[in-house]
Amino acid sequence: MFRGFEFMKQLNGNGVVACVHPLPAQEGAKVLEAGGNAFDAAITTAFVQMIVTPFSCGVGGMVSANLWESRTREHLVIDGYMRAGSLATEDMWAAEYVGEADVSGASLFDDNRSVVGYTSICTPGAVAGLAEIHRRFASMPWAELLGPAIRVAREGHIVPITLARQLVTPSLSGYEPDMLSRINTTEECARLYLNPDGTLLRQGQTIRNPDYADTLEIIAMRGAEEFYRGDLAKEIAQDIQAHGGFVTLEDLNEFETRAYLPPSGKYGAYEVFSNGAPGGGPLLIEALNSLDGVGLGELDPSDLEYARYLASTLQLVNQDRRSYLGDPRFVGKEPQDVLTSQSQAERIREAVLRGVVGGELPEKEDTDTTHLTVVDRAGNIASITHTLGNHSGVVTRGLGFLYNNGMNRFDPRPGHASSIAPRKARLHLMMPAIAFRQDEPIVAWGAPGGNSILGAMVQTFTNVVDYGMNSTKATTAPRIYAEGSKVWVETQVRSDVVEGLRSQGHEIIINPGSLAGSARIQMVVIEPDGNLDAASDPRGEYGVVYARSR
Repeated sequence: MFRGFEFMKQLNGNGVVACVHPLPAQEGAKVLEAGGNAFDAAITTAFVQMIVTPFSCGVGGMVSANLWESRTREHLVIDGYMRAGSLATEDMWAAEYVGEADVSGASLFDDNRSVVGYTSICTPGAVAGLAEIHRRFASMPWAELLGPAIRVAREGHIVPITLARQLVTPSLSGYEPDMLSRINTTEECARLYLNPDGTLLRQGQTIRNPDYADTLEIIAMRGAEEFYRGDLAKEIAQDIQAHGGFVTLEDLNEFETRAYLPPSGKYGAYEVFSNGAPGGGPLLIEALNSLDGVGLGELDPSDLEYARYLASTLQLVNQDRRSYLGDPRFVGKEPQDVLTSQSQAERIREAVLRGVVGGELPEKEDTDTTHLTVVDRAGNIASITHTLGNHSGVVTRGLGFLYNNGMNRFDPRPGHASSIAPRKARLHLMMPAIAFRQDEPIVAWGAPGGNSILGAMVQTFTNVVDYGMNSTKATTAPRIYAEGSKVWVETQVRSDVVEGLRSQGHEIIINPGSLAGSARIQMVVIEPDGNLDAASDPRGEYGVVYARSR
């Protein structure tokens, strides 16, 4: 698609916002139309997402942002991870641990302590992360950028189909609480997200959350400092402490984001940058490094050989996740260096060519996350993923927002890469990415979707650069997802390919719906003529809005 072209630095139009929900995309596009840059629009989009998808993201969650500033050519990742509270200890839950959930990968206890309630809460990093983006790159006032989210929270919004589905989705395993139980964890959560008769909200109903609006107004007027060091921080910490949680006022006071140069890997003529550990970026780099040289682009993406290479590569990369991915402040930088090394890629490539199938099934991650990708007319790029995990069911009285349940992804057993430690960052699989060719950005993309993010990120990218697909075709093409010895396939995948994979030793799981149940890619392709080609994955509620020229 891009071979032989020189890249234009001036883009056509005012820019584009791609995200999971149309309303945040619209509000972000308005910021671009008003003269804001991609980072301004991304901040507004993210905060509006917090209101309309409150179980997926919020001020009580975390953020990972891959950012490109075109004028200075500064490229940074800013991470506002959620971290275990300082009162948490490595062995505090070891004796009561009863195993790992089959589907979500959450640590299991008879009382669900890591999944719901105050003991599941980590120190939130989302507000700090977005504020750091604003400090470094934004052009518009912080309070102005939060205004749309405040308005939507106060005036209300319609329950979208994605939120309605979340409310009625059964427990991921028979052991974990279902959504109704989660919402009933605290009276405040139930008051906000249940009807007066105790039933779940339905698609088309209106949600108003004036308490959330008030909280955001305080953050807008006083800045992110209020969330971490002001009266709001004291209120948050007092409530968590009063109910046996591990996050303290000192954890909030001393919370810091992390800004760093993104790690990268090669795929043909392209260099792909994503976030670092404990995020999922090293896995994306490992997968693309491994597939580079296999000749994937010479294969028909609808044929068995393509599916075999892809499935085995994803299985082996996912296997490495358990061994290497963790907070580098605790496990060191060497594990990430292993994942992104050419020697590791060669090891996987050789195993794939030998026909190796799978390995131990690694733990899975919750899918309740969201993503946004923004490109403006100057070529600035913001690829941002943010999440609550899948929420704790806890709302502090009068504040209106849900807290994360980040403690569910720590290993309660001492001595592991993801074992509990005070102020340790939680492992996650978010991997916001930007790919370059000839030192110019050509694709920015990311997705919510837990474990399936990796496979979706690889396939949509190669669909664009190897097969010349536009963004819509790239995101809607049939996909597989693989780990352990299992391969999940969408119903669009050809039956002869499915049978071929099965005959080679893969355990096949058919996704019951077409274009359903997978990661939801939000992609912007910067074409050689300067046009922006964007797509929001139809597997979820989608929204792509181009900013109009004034």
